[in-house]
Amino acid sequence: MAELSAMVLIKVISTACTTTGVALLVAALLVRCCYAWWVKTAAIHVHDDERHRLRWHTNRYELHEEFWPHPPEPPPPPGAEVIVYYHAHDPARWSLTDPARWTRFLAVVGVLLAATGFLVRFLPA
Repeated sequence: MAELSAMVLIKVISTACTTTGVALLVAALLVRCCYAWWVKTAAIHVHDDERHRLRWHTNRYELHEEFWPHPPEPPPPPGAEVIVYYHAHDPARWSLTDPARWTRFLAVVGVLLAATGFLVRFLPA
């Protein structure tokens, strides 16, 4: 009887880990697809008239400039490169951090859980 309950416990743990891992992988893929149009580029910091601006080339070879409302303290010197993520169809939507930065974490945790769930099935009961 104890052997049967150990087998059931292994099966439940395996199924829970595999299902959760696959769900996290699908969630990471969906989030990554939602942010597929975001592009990483280098922008130049421009400081004139006491205003900070970022200027970069879009993927359509257009020069785009945006007001930088809250530069870090102290601000980078004029002409310094700043990494910018912008939406390919609407460059006015931009960010200094990767919009899909947590998808890598979700994918790694999903793979680890799915692999654990798959390998737990081979444990001796």
